Amino acid sequence: MSRLAQLPLRGLLALALLALAGPAGKAAAAELADFFGTYVGNAQELGDTEPMARDIDIVIEPFHDEGFQINWITVTKVDGRRDVPGVERTVQSAFFEPAEDRSLFVEVEADNPFREREAKEPMSGHAVRWASVDGETLHVYSFVVLEDGRYELQIYDRVLTDGGLDIVFQRFDDGVLVRQIKGSTVRVHP
Repeated sequence: MSRLAQLPLRGLLALALLALAGPAGKAAAAELADFFGTYVGNAQELGDTEPMARDIDIVIEPFHDEGFQINWITVTKVDGRRDVPGVERTVQSAFFEPAEDRSLFVEVEADNPFREREAKEPMSGHAVRWASVDGETLHVYSFVVLEDGRYELQIYDRVLTDGGLDIVFQRFDDGVLVRQIKGSTVRVHP
């Protein structure tokens, strides 16, 4: 007879309530504002290839009334160094506003008074991005239809920790995982 079957009904009820409550000491689900801040850290690509070390800077801040923006810089090092030829530096930004009648955010263009907003055209290769907060994780998704009809899906998770964010990046081509990067950051004061 299994140990679970041996527990009295009162014990099973207590176990179920603990499972619903979550791990001991775990705070309630995060709010979007809990992610706002400046973070620095590093990450490594996982997989069959030799791990590539990266330095990362992430800034998450409010955008308009209820949205947010993410700015991030990635420095891909050469042999663990950033002071040699071949180092790559990538700077990216994304702006999100709440979707109507949904509990997620959709990417919008940055404010530019000199240009009309362009509609995203996924079939022309424009990335469609959206985000959601689930527990302690801010998920950002990017979906692109490639020229040959295949698709690429990127998932970038930022998980709150006591001191900053853990990050997990995954890129799928037609459902096959082709790149995975994991790292950690600490919250800093700008």
